[in-house]
Amino acid sequence: MVGPDHRIVRGPRQGFLPVPDERALVAATSLETGRFISAELSVDRDDLVALIDRLSMVEQAYVEVRLANDEFPALLVGLRRGIAVVQCMSGPESMALLAGDGSSAASEVVDVLIMDELATFTGEYVRGSARARDVVVKFVDGADLWSLGEWHDV
Repeated sequence: MVGPDHRIVRGPRQGFLPVPDERALVAATSLETGRFISAELSVDRDDLVALIDRLSMVEQAYVEVRLANDEFPALLVGLRRGIAVVQCMSGPESMALLAGDGSSAASEVVDVLIMDELATFTGEYVRGSARARDVVVKFVDGADLWSLGEWHDV
């Protein structure tokens, strides 16, 4: 379905198709303090990749990513020692979890940061941090969200 600004928007069984080549707005855990900073910074694709790679190397971190011209969808990524949980906020009260990639057993319990608080997830939603980074990059590059994996409504 095409919205009033000529962008493709979510319709029945369709994903969001962002306009490619946009900068992303990112809010993330500070590498200096370890605390979440909610002020968004505009970054290009290469800076986003570098940031997620750096955050993946710390004990625990959190990053929110959205396209510069759209409030939604936004990807929320909790990172912890090489693993990650990816969430999609597609509206003010609409959240989904991306299925994991087998990095953890489905029955395993994993804590990752969401903003500055630990949240518990089962291994069925855990993926390697490099694979989580790839999902975020594809999203910023304009991929249809629903093509990035299996999403489970929360």
